[in-house]
Amino acid sequence: MFVLVRHAHAGDKTGWPGRDADRPLSTLGYWQARGLVAALDGVELRALFASPATRCHQTLLPLAAERGLRIDDHPLLAVGAPPAELFAVLHSPEVDGAVFCTHGEVLDDLAQLAQAQGSTCVPSETATAKGGAWIVDRGAGPTPTLRYLAPTPDAADQ
Repeated sequence: MFVLVRHAHAGDKTGWPGRDADRPLSTLGYWQARGLVAALDGVELRALFASPATRCHQTLLPLAAERGLRIDDHPLLAVGAPPAELFAVLHSPEVDGAVFCTHGEVLDDLAQLAQAQGSTCVPSETATAKGGAWIVDRGAGPTPTLRYLAPTPDAADQ
């Protein structure tokens, strides 16, 4: 079992004056990051990995504080990283209990690759709202089960 998280709301990238990698969460995004803690209550976690982007780290900060875990950068979670390498990482047994926070573009690239390889372990960006997460349970069967955790609060509620 592992968890894929799309970073929480970070506002409009065209309105951010700095490097996109430095763009922080919006107020809504901070609340969504806090909501992730409750959404993953009862899920055993052992490691947190984030894209090097500020908003991905900030999405996992409340979870890290609650669980006493550190957040490690994972370059394969960054926009533009080779999706085949991340796909291979997600299929290794070492990812059990890990949370991976990334970007919508990365989820889309992974979903296209997974579909081409006949795998259903990766949902697309369009299926994942900002701040949303997927619990991917590979269990004992041949097909993993996916459980979506909608962000709270949802951007539509604002």
